[in-house]
Amino acid sequence: MPIYRFRCTACGNEFRELVGYGDGNDVACPSCGGNKVERLLPRFGVIYKGSGFYTTEYKRKGNQESSAGKDGD
Repeated sequence: MPIYRFRCTACGNEFRELVGYGDGNDVACPSCGGNKVERLLPRFGVIYKGSGFYTTEYKRKGNQESSAGKDGD
């Protein structure tokens, strides 16, 4: 069962709740007891490490392009 983040529309309290699949409508706010809550998007970070795909695959190499142009002349 995943843990979701919720925000109560009545009091604005943000909280996390362990929710079974299909039980998202049965969540109540622990602060005010209201049942009008909205599920928030998950927070996750992306960390790029290393030289990267762009620099290794798409970086233009001046030596190859200039030598290719000279061969055609």
